[in-house]
Amino acid sequence: MARVNIFVSSTCYDLSQVREDLKQCISDLGHNPILSEQRDFPINPYLSNAENCINAVKNEADIFVLIIGNRYGATLGSGKSITNTEFLTAVDKGIPIYTFALKEMVTLLPVWEKNPDADFSNTVSDNRIFEFLANVRNESGLWNFDFNKAQDIMETLKAQLSNLFRETLIAKRKIDSLGKNNLYLRVSSKALDILLEKEGGYEIRFFLQAMHDEIVKYRDLKNDYEYSILVKSENALSDLSQLVDWAQIKLEQFTNFIETQNRLLEAFRVFFAPCGVESDIEGLFYVARSFAKSYASILEWGIEIRSTIVPKEYLGLLNALAELPQRAILQIEDFPQEAMAIVEKNIEDTKNGIQSKEDTISLCLKITIDDDALERYNRELDKLRILI
Repeated sequence: MARVNIFVSSTCYDLSQVREDLKQCISDLGHNPILSEQRDFPINPYLSNAENCINAVKNEADIFVLIIGNRYGATLGSGKSITNTEFLTAVDKGIPIYTFALKEMVTLLPVWEKNPDADFSNTVSDNRIFEFLANVRNESGLWNFDFNKAQDIMETLKAQLSNLFRETLIAKRKIDSLGKNNLYLRVSSKALDILLEKEGGYEIRFFLQAMHDEIVKYRDLKNDYEYSILVKSENALSDLSQLVDWAQIKLEQFTNFIETQNRLLEAFRVFFAPCGVESDIEGLFYVARSFAKSYASILEWGIEIRSTIVPKEYLGLLNALAELPQRAILQIEDFPQEAMAIVEKNIEDTKNGIQSKEDTISLCLKITIDDDALERYNRELDKLRILI
């Protein structure tokens, strides 16, 4: 059975007994302690000590425990100590972090902050340890516990791991409540957080976030359309009458894409319940994903137009036709984030006691054809019709 890896980060020599006691405590709790002095510490013989330590945090650590004593430790080229760098690596990784500082250091910190150039050499090895401690306590946003002896750390860690286990069970219940279709495996972490927190307006916020996420998945396709990246040519039209008929059919196809978007808005109204009634989250995700698929269809339509081979004298019609979706594409792309900003501002205003003039907020997605492109298209079409 796989065990939770708990990485213990600190200077070694001054805190050797604390590390040894903590190693035993973590093992007794049924977890796997990771300490650099252990024989089973994962190393790559071609890397430096510091690189091995940082890699162990990146690749092995599930939970990170930081212990700050009165030694700063060896520094790297960045000027930061190995312990400091391990801590920053854990922050970037986003794993649970528990920080502890020697009580004597916590007491001295305000003194150093008032006079950072004072001589503290009788207590610390390097004044930069105060900068590190100040960052952890004041800027990292993490809770910092003080300690006098290893027992203090062990008791605190036992309690905090129990809290973490309970929070995990609560999160699991929330995830399980999302349904049997494993919705949480299909949405982004941001959308999942919205569902799990269930804070004000979470259903519409989830829908908008999911819509944005699904649209972003087609970024490469958007680039292909925007930069005319044409891998192959599907059609070659040399007959003028055939070209005019084809252009009209393509215009009708594009109009159908716009109508599909409007029908999806009707589906949204079905799945989005009135205030006080739980909405159909699966249905909202279906609508968000379908919006994105329709958006992709518009891009593919534009790419197909641009990849069609026609005589040079007919290119004006082809280019005008291909540019028809430009405004609609931007409207679809911008809608989720613009609407999200309106929703979040409304929620924030409500929290701050600012009363809206309206009881409800209106979110409107208006998809339109580029008028200039349509005018050029009609002008080019009229010129060609005369030649038929």
